Amino acid sequence: MNSYQIRSFRKYRICLFLVFFLAGCNRSPSALPFDPHIEGLTIVKLITGDDAIKAINQLHGMHVDVVRGFIVHYRGTQDKATVWVSEASSQELAKKQIAVMMHKMRDNTRSPFSHYRALEIKGVRVIAFDGMGQVHYVFRDNRWAYWISADAKRIDKIFEHIAK
Repeated sequence: MNSYQIRSFRKYRICLFLVFFLAGCNRSPSALPFDPHIEGLTIVKLITGDDAIKAINQLHGMHVDVVRGFIVHYRGTQDKATVWVSEASSQELAKKQIAVMMHKMRDNTRSPFSHYRALEIKGVRVIAFDGMGQVHYVFRDNRWAYWISADAKRIDKIFEHIAK
C-alpha cells in the first residue's frame, strides 16, 4: 500500500467507527427489550445505561453482573408502575440471579414482601409477591430478567404487554 491508500483506509475506519458510535448514542426507548408504551400509563422517568446498572446494583446492595439495564417508571390516572429490566451475559446467569434475589428476599425478616407464589402465565414462569402497596412479578425471558411492580388491577395487563 502506498501512503495515499493508507490514509484513505484510516479515514474509512474512522468514518465507520463514527457511524457505529453515533448510532449507539442515538438509542431511544425502543432499545428496550419490550415496547415501553403501555396503554393508560405514561412514562415519567426512563433510566438507561450506566445509571440503570448503578441503580440495579444499589437495589441489590451488591454488584450484579449485567450487560444492560433499564428502569421505566410509569404513572396512570390513579396508579403507578415500575419495570426493572436487566440483561445477563447468559440465560443461566439470569436464572441464577433471580434465584439468589428471591432467596435473599424470602430469608430477610425485615423484607417488606410477602405472599410469595409461583404462577404460570401464558407459558412463562412468574414469581409473584405482595408488598409496598403493590403486586410484584419477577420472571425471565432468555437472558433478560424482569421485575414489574404495579397495582393489582393493572399488573396482569402490563405483564401481557411486556411478555409478548
